[in-house]
Amino acid sequence: MKEFQQKSAPSTGTAAGPKKKRKVKGGAQADSASADRHSPDRIENILNVMVSDLSLTNGVALPPLVNSQDHGDVEARGSPVSQIQEEAIGEAGRASPLSNTPTATNSECLAENTALQQNYDSDANGDGFAPEESRPLSSTESLRQLSQQLNGLVSEARNQELSAALDSSTLTNSQLSAQIDTLTKQSQELSDQLQKERKEFEQKFTKEQGAMREQLQVHIQTIGILVSEKTELQTALSYTQQAARQKTGEAEELANRFQASKQRISELERTLSTVSTQQKQTEKHTRELEKERDSLRVEAVRLHSASEEMKQQSSELSEQLRLRSSENGALSLELDELRKRLEMADVMLQQFSSQSGSPSEHQQIQLLLEEKHQLESHTAELMESVAQLQRERDQYAEQIQEEGQVWKDKTEQLLSQVTLMSQERDRNAALIQELQEQITELKNTTAVMSQEPENQVASPLLGPSERERALEESLHTLQEEKEALALQYQAQVRDNEQLSRLVQEQEVRVEELEKQAEHATQEVQDRLRILEDAQSDKATISRALGQNRELKDQLAELQNGFVKLTNENMELTSALQSEQHVKKEIARKLGQLQEDLHNAKEQLQERTQECSSLQEQRDQYLGHLQQYSAGYQQVAAEREQLHKQFLQQTQLMDQLQHEEVQGKVMLEQSQLQLQQAQERVNLLAKDNEQLKTEVQELLNSSVVNTTLRDQGDGVESHSLPESFQKSSIAIPEDFDSREEMEDFLHSALSRLEGERDEVLHRLEEERKLHQAALQQVTTMSHEHHHHNTCTETGYSDGVPVEVHEALQLAMEKLQERFTALMQEKVDLKERVDELEHRCIQLSGETDTIGEYIALYQNQRAIMKQKHQEKEQYISMLAKDKEEMKAKLSELQELVMRLVGERNEWYSRYMSAIGNPDLLSAEEDIVQPVERHVELNAVDSPDFMDMSTAVDLTTNLQSRTDLPQSSGGPEPPAGPSLRPREDGTARQIMQLLQEIQNPQARVAPFLGENPCIPFFYRPDENDEVKIMVI
Repeated sequence: MKEFQQKSAPSTGTAAGPKKKRKVKGGAQADSASADRHSPDRIENILNVMVSDLSLTNGVALPPLVNSQDHGDVEARGSPVSQIQEEAIGEAGRASPLSNTPTATNSECLAENTALQQNYDSDANGDGFAPEESRPLSSTESLRQLSQQLNGLVSEARNQELSAALDSSTLTNSQLSAQIDTLTKQSQELSDQLQKERKEFEQKFTKEQGAMREQLQVHIQTIGILVSEKTELQTALSYTQQAARQKTGEAEELANRFQASKQRISELERTLSTVSTQQKQTEKHTRELEKERDSLRVEAVRLHSASEEMKQQSSELSEQLRLRSSENGALSLELDELRKRLEMADVMLQQFSSQSGSPSEHQQIQLLLEEKHQLESHTAELMESVAQLQRERDQYAEQIQEEGQVWKDKTEQLLSQVTLMSQERDRNAALIQELQEQITELKNTTAVMSQEPENQVASPLLGPSERERALEESLHTLQEEKEALALQYQAQVRDNEQLSRLVQEQEVRVEELEKQAEHATQEVQDRLRILEDAQSDKATISRALGQNRELKDQLAELQNGFVKLTNENMELTSALQSEQHVKKEIARKLGQLQEDLHNAKEQLQERTQECSSLQEQRDQYLGHLQQYSAGYQQVAAEREQLHKQFLQQTQLMDQLQHEEVQGKVMLEQSQLQLQQAQERVNLLAKDNEQLKTEVQELLNSSVVNTTLRDQGDGVESHSLPESFQKSSIAIPEDFDSREEMEDFLHSALSRLEGERDEVLHRLEEERKLHQAALQQVTTMSHEHHHHNTCTETGYSDGVPVEVHEALQLAMEKLQERFTALMQEKVDLKERVDELEHRCIQLSGETDTIGEYIALYQNQRAIMKQKHQEKEQYISMLAKDKEEMKAKLSELQELVMRLVGERNEWYSRYMSAIGNPDLLSAEEDIVQPVERHVELNAVDSPDFMDMSTAVDLTTNLQSRTDLPQSSGGPEPPAGPSLRPREDGTARQIMQLLQEIQNPQARVAPFLGENPCIPFFYRPDENDEVKIMVI
């Protein structure tokens, strides 16, 4: 065991030894004093524990413990060890990563020793309580005792060594913990200093970095400015050269345009000649149209003859219309009289509605109603005629609108032609404006180009060599940022290149647009050459930065050339303006020619319209007659309907008036009955009050005869009647019909009468009872007085009990009767209120009936007014018809006058002609005219028209021109007849205009709008019925 301990002691290290010494220091001293008292079993257990703990202590042999007392001491001493362990563990946790490794190994050894001590304690506690008597004595036990003694000696020395080692280890541990604390403080201070230095370093670094970046940005901006100035100078040079070349090309172009304008002038002169030829052709065409007009006039003569026939027919029809209109006037007067009579009859009927009328009055009323029906039918027929007239007027208005649309279309065509001419004129003006704008743009570009070189010369060229060196020194520390900035610089350079390309592309586009505007192949070739020169010059522009002074001289020369070009351009613009003025004059002449053609066409159309208007007038007269007949029928039908409605309404009015009278009578009767009942109730109330006063007087009487006790006062024998029953009449809120209301009123009145009889009967009974009570009271008072005088010995002043009870019963009955009467009075008042409410409702219904009557009268007045307005409109139409007839008769007379004047003039002219040579040459022309005059002399004047007169005037004028040119004598009567002919012709034209454009007269019942509100609705039999709004 000793050898094993000596071998294992150096391997455990310095940390385990002192711990064991400290734990077993007290135990060793106790073992030396009491070694003989331990049993051999205890020694065996200790040895077994030591042997078993060899595997747990990593080769360290632990000394055996002697007894339980030693174990207790060890436990007592082990507490500071545990405290040391805890302190060591806490210090190890607090220490920084710079703490040394011996402390860790000591803590591990302490943990292992504590575990072994706990195992030993468990074994010692388990075996220490065994009884000493059970342990057998043998040789082995003696050997064990010897070994125990030896071990005690060894353990004492070992414990001393361990205690010394423990002391040294605690000192070292305390020193190490102090060192650890100092080191942690130093480490914290160092970490704080490091953080401060880092922050200062970062701030310095950021400041330096920001300054370097700003310097870099400044250098980049300067480089960009230099590059942009370089590109601008290059572009300015290219622009100036291109502008100079363009101006030379434009001067040539303007010269070419001037030549082209001269050619255009020659072409316009040619067009003028063509227009003049066209004008001649139009004149020929107008002559042809005049011939056609003559042929149309012949046809107009034929149509005029037909129109005269139609006029005769229309005159006959107009006479019929006059007769009808006179009849209508008479009927309207009769209608007014009948209406007055009807109104008087209505008034009489209202006055005598309550009384039964005689049969003769009913017959008169029926006759009046029949006459009214006839008048209404007649007015319906007149309305139909008016409606037909209005319909025809609508048709004529539609035809006029259609013709207006045709004329509008023709005018639109002419306007389209005018717009085409104006568009061509505008195009020419736009070309001139474009040329002027190009010239102004060239002036602006030259001014800009002259300013740019001056600015470039003024700006000094600064070399970036010093700044670049400073940047190179600073960029060695910031290479990454330099690369990023270099990338940005390259991107900016690329953007600048792209912008320059875009500018060049825009220049090319502008040039292409100018090429398209000019439409010349020579300009395209010149500009291609300019572009090639510009591309070849781009390589030499970079070397031309020092030649700014030479560019100034070149720009001055270019400005002089530009001034010359501007002068030439002004001359060309003046020439173009003169050409535009010539074009305007030509266009004005063409417009005049077109207007002349338009006027000729309008004259032809007017003549055709005159013929069509005559035909339309004939159709209008026929349509008017048809409309008059239809309107007369419609008026008659409406009059019949109005008569029927009037009869129905009169019957309803009679019924309503009869019902009103009956209701008033019933209400008056019910009110009278209610008043009578109220008076009776008031009388009963007064009687009750008198009875109360009398009863109080009886109660006040203090002495009553004793004999009355035996006989009784007679009050108990009579019983008061029961109170009145409440009314059982339930008034409904709404009545379904008037008959139900009348039945309810009759039943209520009958019930009220029955209740009234019952109340009267009860009143009579109560009066009888009242009289009997009064008699009894008087008898009682007499007896009481007699009893007081006769008796010597007076009784007490108190009332007898029986009399008091009888009086109380009487008072209670009187009170009950009084309350019952009051309740009945309240019920009667409620009934009276309900009946008054019903009366108010009936009066409201009568008021509504009166309002209906007033509405009916207003409607009758409105219908009457409408009928009068329609009659006025019919009379206006008749007047218009008479005026048209008068105008037609005047026109016939004027035409006959004009024909007679022309015949006289022709006869005088033929007598005045004395040259026989002209007569032989003009026989062919004179023969048809003579025949025509003879025919006119023979024919009736009804078949003449204005067209024949106009033909004669044209033929005669053509013949009069020949002798005037030949120098023959003029007729003496010519100047005297021409004023008459002109006057008659003017009168004829005025009459025709008045006939074609009559004055518009609006019907009073149609309002301000000229439209006629008709609706056409065919029936199943394809018949049209007209509904007037």
